[in-house]
Amino acid sequence: MSIAFYILGLVAIAGGIMAITLRNVIHAVFSVLLFFSALAGLFLLLLAEFIAAVQILVYIGSVGILMLFAIMLTTKVMGDSTRTVHSRGWIWGGLTVVALLLGVLIPFISMPHASTEHMLMHFNPSVKQLGLVLMNPYFASVGVIALLLTSGLIGAVVAASSAGEDKAQTPSDSAQNP
Repeated sequence: MSIAFYILGLVAIAGGIMAITLRNVIHAVFSVLLFFSALAGLFLLLLAEFIAAVQILVYIGSVGILMLFAIMLTTKVMGDSTRTVHSRGWIWGGLTVVALLLGVLIPFISMPHASTEHMLMHFNPSVKQLGLVLMNPYFASVGVIALLLTSGLIGAVVAASSAGEDKAQTPSDSAQNP
């Protein structure tokens, strides 16, 4: 199990790094999908089958398809490969990551931990309980958010198609047909 954990962890890290460093947006999206797939595998190793299924359905399925639709609706998907960046952003980003990790790990290490057996005796999760906790108090909010996201996607498609129709008429066509 530990070998699979390390392999999936390395695949997830590689996918995340490729997603932020690749200049081709299509390749970056596939790297994000690789990251999400490795994360779902890690959830399976942790015996969190429901979270792994949600990861596959929501992130790999929905978010991945949404990103691919966004790429199809944009005109330029390649970055400028000749551009060089001389920035200290990587240094500040690295320092921020180290500070966040230390801010999370130091309190976690210093806390007294209960035994795993004691925690598992009182913990009996089920998908039904999780669904009740998530959907009962927030059912209306989730429905409204789903409608807003759907209307936003439809609006983006309409805006992209109307922008494409405007570009279809060239200036020479408009000069000939006043």
